[in-house]
Amino acid sequence: SQEAQSAAAQLGHLYDTNYAAKNADAMAQLYAEDGMLVSPAGKIIKGRAALKEYYEKRFGSGAKEHHIHVIDASAQGDGGFSVAEFSVQVPKGDGTFRQESGHIMAVYVKEGDGWHFRAVEPSVPAKD
Repeated sequence: SQEAQSAAAQLGHLYDTNYAAKNADAMAQLYAEDGMLVSPAGKIIKGRAALKEYYEKRFGSGAKEHHIHVIDASAQGDGGFSVAEFSVQVPKGDGTFRQESGHIMAVYVKEGDGWHFRAVEPSVPAKD
């Protein structure tokens, strides 16, 4: 539906904008109160307080230039999902960066103040 595409695109835009600003609090607010993220390393981060801490560490590591492109989205009632492509620059430890990219499956929930992520899981190709 149009509402799902619009909500997915808006959340993706806010995610990228807040990531660029390194605003961990705003990142956590994109999620429902009990929202969760499966990190690229596989760790499950649940709840806004834990998400804020995760993003603070992520930004502190030097990760930058996050981009989301929504491929498809659908909603029914107060729920929805999307599939998107993403890329981000992550530090390698030697002062250089490598691009990490893959897909994101996101589940949304519509609350009184708008749409939020209920769950986000990226798929990152295995490293050789």
